[in-house]
Amino acid sequence: MTLNFVRIAYAYDRTRYHPPEVSGKIATAIVAPVEERFSDPVFLELGVGTGRVGVPIVARGYRFVGVDVSPSMLEVMRYKIAGVGRKVKLVEADARELPFERGSFHAVIGVHIWHLFDDWQRALLEAFRVLTPGGFLFEGWDMTAAENEDWRIQEKWREFLGEEGYELKRGRHQQRLAEVRKALEQLGLNPVEEVVAEWVEERTPRQSLEILSERLYSFTWGIPEDIFKSSLEKLWEWARDTYSDLDQAHAIPWRFVLRSTRLPE
Repeated sequence: MTLNFVRIAYAYDRTRYHPPEVSGKIATAIVAPVEERFSDPVFLELGVGTGRVGVPIVARGYRFVGVDVSPSMLEVMRYKIAGVGRKVKLVEADARELPFERGSFHAVIGVHIWHLFDDWQRALLEAFRVLTPGGFLFEGWDMTAAENEDWRIQEKWREFLGEEGYELKRGRHQQRLAEVRKALEQLGLNPVEEVVAEWVEERTPRQSLEILSERLYSFTWGIPEDIFKSSLEKLWEWARDTYSDLDQAHAIPWRFVLRSTRLPE
């Protein structure tokens, strides 16, 4: 299965966004503790994507470096920061092999990234390597309650995939976050988690279906194309029979969790 990362980049940016007030709260939660301890800090974001976390930091005038393996994602972000990106550097690179000197950054940010690597330990060690003593590691993720229409649609799709002989495995992201936390604690560090923003998204069944169709979630990437196509056809048919209006929005409550870990001086 070959993914069209140009298409995915623009679709991701269109659908996986934070409202402006939420983006502001997340940026403040990240930059405030760093600014208290360092003068003219430099931020690095791993898997920067299209910049939904990075752009608000850039807009505040901080020095910022973003890395991603997808040139398409970086191109979308580059377009978004045109005119305000004087202190920004975007680099096509793997988080497990960063092209930066030891102690180059005062803060490293990783949002929804650890579950993308089987060997996530390499990325974590690289983050530590490029952090200055006393620097911060910030991990962030979106969370929502399971009881909503979007989740119901995904679970119905899981049933159709099962009928096709494919077992859709979920929960890797949360499992990986727990593994990383354990690793941090074993190193004698003190990761602290905090809900820094809450909001409600209005999403229609059609949008939920389109997000799955675009393969925007990483758990969709490994599904063989024939099974993916046939199961989605069943899902669309089920949705048309289930919802009187595919464009009637439903509410999804979200929270953004930030885990902060400060290295020793």
